[in-house]
Amino acid sequence: MYKATIGLEIHFESKTNSKMFCSCPNEENNSLDEAPNINTCPVCMGHPGTLPVINREAIDKIIKTGLALNCKIAEHTKFDRKNYFYPDLPKGYQISQFDMPICYGGFLDIAMEDGSSKRIRITRIHMEEDTAKSYHNNNGTTLIDFNRSSVPLMELVTEPDIHTGEEARRFAQELQLILKYLDVSNADMEKGQMRCEVNISINTEDDEELGTKVEIKNLNSFKTVEKSIEYETKRQSEALRNGEKIIQETRGWDDNKEATFSQRNKEDAHEYRYFPEPDLPPLTITQERIEKIKCSLPELPNQKRDRFRKEYNLDQKTIEFFVREKEVGVFFEKAVSELLAWYKEAKKTDDIDPGKYFDMIKLCANYIVTDLQSILKNDPELKGIEEVFSFLNSKITPENFGEFIYLIADEKITSKIAKIVLLKMYEQNKDPSQIISDEGLMPITDDSELEKIISQVLTNNPKPVTDYKAGKQNSFAFLIGQTMAASKGKANPQKAAEILKKLLEA
Repeated sequence: MYKATIGLEIHFESKTNSKMFCSCPNEENNSLDEAPNINTCPVCMGHPGTLPVINREAIDKIIKTGLALNCKIAEHTKFDRKNYFYPDLPKGYQISQFDMPICYGGFLDIAMEDGSSKRIRITRIHMEEDTAKSYHNNNGTTLIDFNRSSVPLMELVTEPDIHTGEEARRFAQELQLILKYLDVSNADMEKGQMRCEVNISINTEDDEELGTKVEIKNLNSFKTVEKSIEYETKRQSEALRNGEKIIQETRGWDDNKEATFSQRNKEDAHEYRYFPEPDLPPLTITQERIEKIKCSLPELPNQKRDRFRKEYNLDQKTIEFFVREKEVGVFFEKAVSELLAWYKEAKKTDDIDPGKYFDMIKLCANYIVTDLQSILKNDPELKGIEEVFSFLNSKITPENFGEFIYLIADEKITSKIAKIVLLKMYEQNKDPSQIISDEGLMPITDDSELEKIISQVLTNNPKPVTDYKAGKQNSFAFLIGQTMAASKGKANPQKAAEILKKLLEA
């Protein structure tokens, strides 16, 4: 039986105003529609005689990232030259870090499908500059856009603690989420702001010595990270069973064939001829600077999961939705605050029964996750869930949504009327009470009026009445449905059931 041992190398662009070693704008913060080669200068183009200057903001952001990932922060660090020739590298070398990374010795705990937790150790996070973009044309030519050249780039390297494609995917997804919470990177894989590489080796369950390492490069989605590992695990296992030798090499991923393919023999680190960057001084990172950055850390995803579980008693699936869609979670918490304010004001009390409290919160969460999200998804002008909920505040404020949920919880409106009101709130940008009044959606509270409606329903449906009296209980549900339709959803279902039963038995 063979097992896979996997380490990840993940690059992500830092969200800074300027590039790593010059004052050119950082493409990460600019539109992707900009013309090529306009965010350039002699420094990032590698012209002779130019001198780089370290971007302080980029260093602060890698320290922030390291602290969030439980890393130690180096007191003394330096930059190195990584020498290799490629058209997207104008200097002929990349300024990176070799033996003295800024962050080291961290870890990230990930949640698995079965509810278990797995800790993935982080070897290092170092800072370097990104390369230019290459555009390969069908006619065999290649064009280079240097806008991205020298953009601050963080590289994270894990220990070989990963054994499946699922573990790798979950690690990368949780890392992306943390980067967004920290606001240190947009980490959009489709735009190349986050790129993954997989190092994988196969050996038997009993063999403590690792097998030959194969690297899979240029993986641009979580799906391909998982699929490439699954494919490579199967490919190498079959090769070993057939007595074949695994070659240390770099492989690519073919999306169409859903298979890896050989690119070149693996280079060793010494071939890059690392040596200290002579144009940049060594860096000293003070404890005072580290503590200041530590104090700026926001609530991180795992902390938010724990708080939502304790504070709101929501199920794990709903919690995960609010954690992953950060703007939605913010809207939910504001709406809950407004909901409780409406309840306390209406009941003239600050005391809420715990059961009622959690019922209202669950109701609020359910309407956001289902009904409200459905309305937003059907708006053709909106794309992306976070964009949707950022836009939402101009359509439905948390205060109006809190009032809306209170009206449902206090049985002021029925669930059928609630759907109408919510859509009108989105379309008209009005509070729910105003819509209920304007649209004539006030609930029927007069028992005599409801009794008239039910009497007419019984008259119009003699067969279900006869069936009910003959013991067919399903007829009762049918008659309730007819009552709700006749009242246009304005009847209270419980009150309607009481009156219906009374009239049927009379």
